[in-house]
Amino acid sequence: MSNLSSASSSTPASPSLPSPLSILHKIIHSNFQDGPERSAGKFVALRQLVLDGRDAPVDFNSNLYAIDVGQIRWSVCELVAGTVLVMASPCDRSQNLRALRFASKTLGGLPTMKTVNTVPSADLGEYFRVAKKAAVDGRVGELTVLGVNLVDVGMLERRQAGEDLKHTSFEHTFVLGIGREGFRMWSVWGGCEYQLDDLATPEGARLRDWDEGKEFLKFFKVLTSGKGTWSEEINKAYDTLFDVDLLNLCGKDKRCLPVVPDYKPWVRIFEINDVKTANLEKLKCYPLGPRLKRSCEKLGVQSIVSNGNFHGDI
Repeated sequence: MSNLSSASSSTPASPSLPSPLSILHKIIHSNFQDGPERSAGKFVALRQLVLDGRDAPVDFNSNLYAIDVGQIRWSVCELVAGTVLVMASPCDRSQNLRALRFASKTLGGLPTMKTVNTVPSADLGEYFRVAKKAAVDGRVGELTVLGVNLVDVGMLERRQAGEDLKHTSFEHTFVLGIGREGFRMWSVWGGCEYQLDDLATPEGARLRDWDEGKEFLKFFKVLTSGKGTWSEEINKAYDTLFDVDLLNLCGKDKRCLPVVPDYKPWVRIFEINDVKTANLEKLKCYPLGPRLKRSCEKLGVQSIVSNGNFHGDI
């Protein structure tokens, strides 16, 4: 279980008016509290809207849009990261598409070995420090959202070489929201089990203070600087950050296949600066035509449709 304390020893003062970070949290929390099926259904509608424009039907026969809770593991990281990043990105379809693609294998957003070999691994600590400075030194509403992809290079090499993939990957995608009052993390592990309901719990994406930020970055540095094989130290850092104990889950006669033997981490980051409150209401910018409205209703997503428009509380 995670060792990062939920106690606040240096919680920054919250602004008197709702901040962009608190509004984003409310939107995401509301989306996932309805359960996996409805959450996935809402993401399907959002995804289809960004991909196909203002009036496009949802293809209910495509595996790409499967919303059965037993079938959403294929996109559990995409579902969470895509929802948060699209909601935070500006009200512009091309930028919404970039945000949606970041964690999507089906949209060609995941890295290749060519990318890993030519682009240096991103430094989350530096991104975090810049975002914190912008939030604390700037105006009250300053918010930066970071999509973070911890890439399992060893598994990527095997996949591209067509080799045996009978291992559990440590790859993980999560999103950080960094505002004046502190930071939140939206994270659901998409390995051999999923934890989608966790985002609807009181502890899901809780507000964390800057002391916790230092601890978070310290443990993430352990992950990114490690090499060789999956060790007790790396496992402790991973468990502390993501509440997933891979040594306990993975191996012979355990729930999951063994962890990939060669530990090679690489990081990429999708940054959205100065997130405006208006960004979080962007779905009002997409009027619904009758076909997509009927598709949403068929998905049981009536709560996000009213007067032909998406509401910001998807």
